Amino acid sequence: MNNLLLTFNKLTHEQFNIVELKHQLSEFGEAQKEAFITHVSVNDLVYKRSQYIDELLKHLWTHFRLHHNPNLLLIAVGGYGRRELHPLSDIDLLIFRKNELNKQDESRISKFIASVWDLKLKIGHSVRTLSECVNVGLNNLTVATNLQEARLLYGSESIFYQLKNCIYSEQFWPISKFFKAKVQEQHDRHARYHNTAYNLEPDIKSSPGGLRDIHIISWIANRHFGTTSLREMSKYGFLTDAECLELDECQTMLWRIRFALHIELRRYDDRLRFSHQSSVADTLEYKGKGNHGIELMMEDFFDIFGRVLELNKMLIHLFAQVIEDEPNYKNIEVISGDLQRRERQIKTRKLTFFKCVPPL
Repeated sequence: MNNLLLTFNKLTHEQFNIVELKHQLSEFGEAQKEAFITHVSVNDLVYKRSQYIDELLKHLWTHFRLHHNPNLLLIAVGGYGRRELHPLSDIDLLIFRKNELNKQDESRISKFIASVWDLKLKIGHSVRTLSECVNVGLNNLTVATNLQEARLLYGSESIFYQLKNCIYSEQFWPISKFFKAKVQEQHDRHARYHNTAYNLEPDIKSSPGGLRDIHIISWIANRHFGTTSLREMSKYGFLTDAECLELDECQTMLWRIRFALHIELRRYDDRLRFSHQSSVADTLEYKGKGNHGIELMMEDFFDIFGRVLELNKMLIHLFAQVIEDEPNYKNIEVISGDLQRRERQIKTRKLTFFKCVPPL
């Protein structure tokens, strides 16, 4: 895969050829599929795909000379902003403009977007100013969440930080409002799946216990504490090291199932349908006569969902306590890795502290 990245980087503006780029993208996809089947870490593959798409989009951006306008920025948002790209994942882009576009730049942006479509990449994109980002985000929780995960691909860092400062300001989705809205969003999503993880054709992302239940933990923690990873949450006493490892493990296992599903499909779908369960089980090397391999895979799958649901429920409860008790929380004094003082009380920083203390 590194060789493919190097080959891609050697293309010049004069050598630009959509057919050649398609061929390289296809080669990269096949290399990732082969690497996955031969047990390369799915975490590495997801990151590498994001890295590859970064380089591809930056190449197209400069080819259409959009980099000549210092007031235009190319920004990754959503899952792409988190660097979580699976083979059929959407590529969410924000083209940020500081002021009005002239006809020439409008034409260049249209050609840029058309070229991405020509490569058969599924993108979602918007072209917005700072005020438009804020106004749309204030009225749309999904847009606000996507903006929270913005990552600069090309353009002025100072302009980009103006956007980030607005997105993380107290006026833009205060944490209490954001928390309640996200919890309600999760409640509504779970209801669409009858509040059970045990559907016969579960959705890897959206079913109760799926990836979205991990995302919501990250989104709330990021909004409230500024954490950029689940591991950073342990600093605030919300996750023990063991719980953090468990959540990482669950995410990795869900990623493996999702990656295996995506390399079997031609069109985006996160439902593990009956028609694909056998091939996914084979790819993940679940063996057995008849449907035994599928049964083993689904047992593991539902076990992961149950573990994620339990951790999600615990963390949502803890978040609620902290956010409602915000004034006191700000006055916490950390005493050690295990203890903290809040006013006249000494509290544990980790939920399993007393379980870990050896008997006298």
